[in-house]
Amino acid sequence: MELKRKGNFNQKIFNRLFLTSSITIIVTVIVLIVTITNYYSDIIIQKEVNINTRTMERVEDYFSGKDADINRAIRDLYVKGDMIDDMSFALNNGYEKYLEYRLDKFSEDQSFTPRNIDTYFNGFFSQDSDINAVSLRSSENPAIEYLIVNNNIRWNKSIIGPSTISGPLFNQGYPHVMEESLPRSRKLRNTITKEIAINNPVTLKKIGVVSIFYSTDRLDKIVKKHEGAPTSIFLLDADGKIVYSVNKGVPLAILDKVKHETNETKIKWEHDNYYINSIANMGDYTFVGVIPDKGWQKLSIVRGTMWIVITFLILIAILISYSFMRNYSRRINQIVSIIRQVEKGNLDARIPESKHEDELSRIAVNINSMLNELNHNIDQFYLLTMKQQQAELKALQAQIDPHFLFNTLEAIRMVAVVEGSKTSSKMIFHLAKLFRYSLESKDMVPFYTEIEYVNQYLKLMQLKYPDKLLVHFDIASDVDQILIQKLILQPIIENYFVHGFKKERSDNELFICAANLGDKIEIRIQDNGKGMTEEELSNIVNHINREDGEEMKSIGLRNIHQRLKLKYGNQFGITLQSDYNQGMMVTLTIPVEGSSHV
Repeated sequence: MELKRKGNFNQKIFNRLFLTSSITIIVTVIVLIVTITNYYSDIIIQKEVNINTRTMERVEDYFSGKDADINRAIRDLYVKGDMIDDMSFALNNGYEKYLEYRLDKFSEDQSFTPRNIDTYFNGFFSQDSDINAVSLRSSENPAIEYLIVNNNIRWNKSIIGPSTISGPLFNQGYPHVMEESLPRSRKLRNTITKEIAINNPVTLKKIGVVSIFYSTDRLDKIVKKHEGAPTSIFLLDADGKIVYSVNKGVPLAILDKVKHETNETKIKWEHDNYYINSIANMGDYTFVGVIPDKGWQKLSIVRGTMWIVITFLILIAILISYSFMRNYSRRINQIVSIIRQVEKGNLDARIPESKHEDELSRIAVNINSMLNELNHNIDQFYLLTMKQQQAELKALQAQIDPHFLFNTLEAIRMVAVVEGSKTSSKMIFHLAKLFRYSLESKDMVPFYTEIEYVNQYLKLMQLKYPDKLLVHFDIASDVDQILIQKLILQPIIENYFVHGFKKERSDNELFICAANLGDKIEIRIQDNGKGMTEEELSNIVNHINREDGEEMKSIGLRNIHQRLKLKYGNQFGITLQSDYNQGMMVTLTIPVEGSSHV
């Protein structure tokens, strides 16, 4: 009943959270939509105006670059006096006389490089791919025109009606001049004409006009618009005439109300609003962009679409929130249920693993880990109790009266003396001393005491294997009084006699060295016995570094290593080095002060 009340309580919490989050989402989204729709039109309009402004800036850069090229060419014309003389002669005398004039000058000139009007205009204007043709026409005699065509295909397409221009570059056959400074028989389309007056540098009298005919192909690419509101583009000259246009239904009369200045404005014309932005002083031109107000009607459809999409997204968000809340509620109730089972004593209960990587999954993992650790500790405590009982039983079984043992050994030794067995007597004597030392209750002894105990054991082994072993001691004097753990050297030497000693040889040697290295003592026990292979050595090293596990050979080495680590820390202990059939070296390191690690 209590668990059920808890579940209902949690469910109420999640219901309140779900209701609060849903209301917050709905209110927030409605406020945002109202705010966005209020400013939506202005934002779109400003965006389109900015796009037009950037387009006009690119057009301005385009014409600025063209004006710079033209100014450079005309400036170079006046700097080279001989070229202006050639041009003046050609414009005043006609093509045939100009040819005679150029032949005379070429024969007198020492340079073999021809320099004439043709080379001049080709040098400056032939590299510009936007130029269809360049014309040089006389002011006094408009019938004299010098024409260079850069792109014949594009030039011929731009001419409206038949063209009588063919043959020589100078053409004399156009006695009349139109207002646009073009021959009557030549009308151009898709072309922007730039005219520059040529003056006599001495008299400053106008002698001719250079006309540069630019194709509008590049300009069409600059102003082309693929999306957004329909925009009409107009390029006006200084007199307000349309030089270039892309008109999408804008009445041309509206351009009369546009001032030739850089500006953004809104004009009402015949019950319709037009957004106009213009950039003036682009050379001799003014660029005008016109967007009709009805152009925004296509974009206003987005508002209704936005409401539909937002409403759909709100429903999706609420459903997702409900799903998450329900899932979290179910998982929390599951965790509470498992905790209740553990509370009742079921330590095998576990929270099912979840595919989600979140706080609840981490809580579940930690609870399961805690239960596993609790079961492990219970098992360990049980095993520890059993081992302790076994150890106490073994200790009771191993209690032997030491005085009885020593008296018995002494009686055996006296019998050996009486019977004349001196070797047996000596061995029993050394064995008794070994037993007495091992049964002492002291845990820490001076280093020299441990060496005496080792020496007793070695004498016993030398009596067992006479003339088979030679022992060398190299003990530093400042090591004798340092306290060390009892019985840490004898098991190593005993291990040598069991695994490394060669009974068939008489040159067995054992080296026992000890040195004070300042903060630690290093003890080396080295032999020239059997040694071991790399694989055997690796197995031994792995075995002595394990704190528990099955017993195996070299239990003495592992016992010493673990005792030293427990006493002084993991940085101390024993290390092994061995070469097969060359011997083995065991090195022990202990701190000088002998302080306990525990």
